[in-house]
Amino acid sequence: MAYKWHRICCIDNVLTALPADALRADALLPTRWGDFRISVFRFDATEVVALARGDVQGDEPVLVRLHSECLTGDVLGSLRCDCGDQLRAALEMIGRAERGVLLYLDHEGRGSGLFNKIRAYGLQDGGLDTVDANVELGLPVDSRDYSAAAFALQELGIKSVRL
Repeated sequence: MAYKWHRICCIDNVLTALPADALRADALLPTRWGDFRISVFRFDATEVVALARGDVQGDEPVLVRLHSECLTGDVLGSLRCDCGDQLRAALEMIGRAERGVLLYLDHEGRGSGLFNKIRAYGLQDGGLDTVDANVELGLPVDSRDYSAAAFALQELGIKSVRL
């Protein structure tokens, strides 16, 4: 999958320190796209999964994909979205580059959770789009928060990203 937009941004001074309750677990994860290091960061009742390939520390911009969790698309193969395709394309791109990070973020249903996402699906079955279904349910159109992603990138030693 070709991406039309490439952005480079710096992470310097975005955050000063990880929260005091931050925890981290690491392991090697062999995949069909190559060997990755999986890191799970837990803080403020949030978990972020980072799949890193190659040496990602330093000043050189790192290829990064921020991927919002989507059980129906990523795992169950739903045709309502292309989330699973985007996830696999990003892992393939990072695998080919041999250097990059995929952050899998706890953002199911645009941050509203799986239960509310399925409620919105029910309204979409009746003809509403995602935004209108969320509004009808009294949910925010999008309540995702990316501060946990910034914490994870900082903890991985990444100073500059290429999205």
